[in-house]
Amino acid sequence: MIKHRIVHLPSFEVVGLKTWISGQDNEIFGRFWEQCRQDGTLDVLRQITGVQAGEHTQGFMLGVSRVERDPSNRDFYYMIAVEKPEGAVIPDHFEVYRVPEAQWAAFECQGQIPESIVRTEMYAFMEWLPSSGYAHALAPEMEVYLAGDACEFWLPVVAIDAELR
Repeated sequence: MIKHRIVHLPSFEVVGLKTWISGQDNEIFGRFWEQCRQDGTLDVLRQITGVQAGEHTQGFMLGVSRVERDPSNRDFYYMIAVEKPEGAVIPDHFEVYRVPEAQWAAFECQGQIPESIVRTEMYAFMEWLPSSGYAHALAPEMEVYLAGDACEFWLPVVAIDAELR
């Protein structure tokens, strides 16, 4: 069993670059991260935050899967981003995205990235969610990269009873 906790956050902004993800090809994510590493995007994101953890997620870097319109549609924009600090100067080619107020189930990823993320997502969707009393909320899924090599997968959730009200 993978450890998780429930986190409720107010709306906040992230800044970064996005790419289109179509289908189940997990290699697209890795290629985008490598492109952003090589072209200096990750360095610019670190400069924007001053290498400080985000106020809301405590993450130093985020992978944001923008599935908020239809979580069952696995064609979506994916952003490599950081939480936008107050007053930050944002390069013209970067995008600002407002993460809505929501609740997430935050799962610890254990092991080597990216395999641990895929394994954790599979657990969250296939094992935890069906028996949890929650449904996927209309908010983005996030990879939250913490200090060191720690990472969490954040699944947006809403209590099923709340959905019926």
